Amino acid sequence: MNRLRRVAIIYKCLPQYRRRFFELLRDRLAQEAIHLQLIYGQPGAKDAAKKDTVDLEWAQRIENRIMRFCGRELYWQPCLHFLRGADLVIVEQASKLLVNYVLQARYLLGGTRLAFWGHGKNFAQYDSHWLGEFLKHRVSRRVHWWFAYNAKSAAVVQSLGFPADRTTLTQNAIDTRALIAATRRLDPSALTRLCDVLQLRGRNVCLYAGAMYRDKRLLFLLQACELLRRWVPDFEMIFMGAGVDAGIVTEAAMRHSWIKYIGPKFDQEKVPYFMLSKLFLMPGVVGLAVLDAFALAVPLVTTAVPGHGPEIDYLDDGTNGVFLQQVQSPAAYARTVAELLRDEQRRQLLIEGCRAAAEIYTVENMVERFAAGVTQALAA
Repeated sequence: MNRLRRVAIIYKCLPQYRRRFFELLRDRLAQEAIHLQLIYGQPGAKDAAKKDTVDLEWAQRIENRIMRFCGRELYWQPCLHFLRGADLVIVEQASKLLVNYVLQARYLLGGTRLAFWGHGKNFAQYDSHWLGEFLKHRVSRRVHWWFAYNAKSAAVVQSLGFPADRTTLTQNAIDTRALIAATRRLDPSALTRLCDVLQLRGRNVCLYAGAMYRDKRLLFLLQACELLRRWVPDFEMIFMGAGVDAGIVTEAAMRHSWIKYIGPKFDQEKVPYFMLSKLFLMPGVVGLAVLDAFALAVPLVTTAVPGHGPEIDYLDDGTNGVFLQQVQSPAAYARTVAELLRDEQRRQLLIEGCRAAAEIYTVENMVERFAAGVTQALAA
């Protein structure tokens, strides 16, 4: 009888958008006689402000030890005693995770196979540090396997000299099918009641949904919104999310009755707000938010600002969203949005593109890719 193989994934903290992925991955690996052990801790100050972490009963929760060094957070994840007997350990590729160096040293000395999972580099320039990127560049080639977010990340990994035949393209995704199903279940009368609660009166409602921090360019977006209100008199804006810059939005909502700040909403709870909205406005960096836009058929309008996550590759300008090259002009951004609000035929074409993309980028497809990578890594 074959021995049950064990794979451990160590995650810094558990954001809600990863819950369904881990649940499905656990079940999928069990079909291959592979036991998934998930180990996770609690977020640091910046991530905690997003208010988006969850727990899983079957996973192992640890208490991270978070230290500050030169103004940056470093994490010690006390998990080594949980890893005895593991056949493969998968960790996030992040220079601030100190246990990674211990696990890599063990692997290089003949210990348990180690795999990285991540972007390949820090795409967020403001949050990048030369020392962290230097360390990341040096150590990223010296693992057994790589789980790259998508083709953009895989290209970065291969540019470091890591072999393509030991790299899995996971096609990073969220549970889009659950979001689509929620739109079909929603009673139209519930949307009418929500309009009354939010005191929405206009036909041209737009939405921001995501974390709130500097790279999201909320001040830029608010400037564009004020111009939009002049050019499209019934324009109204919903802000959904939390983070260190949430106060900027709170203040704007106090000054303008047409700005509605509703705090963070997750999973199916966010669906009605998308259904009330014509466009998804995010002029700053974009990551998994593009998948919300696809699943809920609310076209995303962003800009070519540096620092987008690798998921920006899913956006096809003019087909399933808009990618504006003018990054420094709130007026140019507002004009683009105003034109889309007035051109219903063009907006409907973007909606069709969103629906087509939603069929491609699913958490189910991601699980299949990831599980195949795990079995290949164990066999290699």
